[in-house]
Amino acid sequence: MNTNADFVRLWLRHQTEVARYVSAMVPRADAAEAVLQDVSVALWEKWEEYDPQRPFVPWAIRFAYREILKWRQMKARDRLVFCEEVLEAVHSTYEEEIPLMEARRQALGGCLEKLTAQERRWLDRRYARHGAIQEEAREEGLSLNQVYYALEKIRTRLLQCIGQAMRREGWGDV
Repeated sequence: MNTNADFVRLWLRHQTEVARYVSAMVPRADAAEAVLQDVSVALWEKWEEYDPQRPFVPWAIRFAYREILKWRQMKARDRLVFCEEVLEAVHSTYEEEIPLMEARRQALGGCLEKLTAQERRWLDRRYARHGAIQEEAREEGLSLNQVYYALEKIRTRLLQCIGQAMRREGWGDV
């Protein structure tokens, strides 16, 4: 049985991925946000039908696609709306890429665990909130350039680690 807490956990974990998909299909940020809200409502309403043995993101993307089509129908006369053929092409490509994106996300998780606490803190501060990396540099007594250089080295190592993990999983050079 799917509990409310299960839904909240999965939605919070994967909402960014679904939001990226919606943003790729809806040209305006305010409209994409409104569509994403409709997606979350639709997912909630159908939560009892979700099979926890299947991946959440593809299930959520199917709902997102339906909500995007509904939005498009409402905005059909607006010049900033993609035609249905373009939406279908983007959707098909996205669905094909979901397994690869999920494999990369899992590889990234494993690679992040290999970093030191300091390296993870720098990454977190760099991507969590604006200006936090300047604070980190000051606290560590380093120049901003030193911290950015260290971040670039961390990103390079992560990219190499992800590539190795993907090859081990049989994805080849992706």
